[in-house]
Amino acid sequence: MARKQKSQSPFRDPSAAETLVVLAFGWPRERITIGEIVDLLAERGFGLLILLLALPTCLPIAPPGLSAIAGFPIALIALQMVAGLPRPWLPKRVLAKSLDIEDLRRVVKGGLPVVHRIEKVLKPRLQALTGAAQERLVAVLIAALGLLLASPIPFTNIPLSFAILFLALGLIEQDGLMTAIGIVAGIAAILFLAYMTSVSWHALSGWIDGI
Repeated sequence: MARKQKSQSPFRDPSAAETLVVLAFGWPRERITIGEIVDLLAERGFGLLILLLALPTCLPIAPPGLSAIAGFPIALIALQMVAGLPRPWLPKRVLAKSLDIEDLRRVVKGGLPVVHRIEKVLKPRLQALTGAAQERLVAVLIAALGLLLASPIPFTNIPLSFAILFLALGLIEQDGLMTAIGIVAGIAAILFLAYMTSVSWHALSGWIDGI
């Protein structure tokens, strides 16, 4: 899998938040295609695209159904990381779709406070969790979380989304500690989803029995 190496230049790379701000607020046209977003973010690797997809689902005001829309692309992109693709791939029909730049700006603006707070503590460390093989294992977890994010189980999108967010930022900054936090958060989110599934199933069974 192609990995974006940290620059050896005396000038640091833009942070994830800075890159998203430039993408959303520096775009000169009223609409932007998915393909243009992929092209602009692919230079920084898969992590930024996963981050952008997960960001709106982290917000408590996310519209219903958004988790399902974001979950499948997150899983698809993560599986491409597992396969070692050099850059993200999406079907041409998806790449051709466009969205209003104001919608993208609202997503980025809404998620920036969260990303900024996390970025303050990010730095390259715990390299044992940031190698190519380890990143593939992390990508497997992200793919699983993305598929679960698309499930209709209530109250589970926030913990799943934040786990994906932590893992994506860990990948972007090669921060093994943030990756470890994301792994723990991901496992906790999966256990919470299993619990909520059980609760929902028992509630549904009780309702059916009462008919």
